[in-house]
Amino acid sequence: PRPEVSRKLDELVAKSAVSSVSQYVADVLALHVGLPEHVRELDRQEVLPLQTSA
Repeated sequence: PRPEVSRKLDELVAKSAVSSVSQYVADVLALHVGLPEHVRELDRQEVLPLQTSA
């Protein structure tokens, strides 16, 4: 990913208790597609709503 995206992901992972960037992304995607039962590590209250394209 672009450096600014990598930096932002690193910041978000550091603020959460997730073990890796890939796990953070997987958990966020699971929430985004409506499958919260597949979230492994991310505390659901820490996730900000995702922006969607118009």
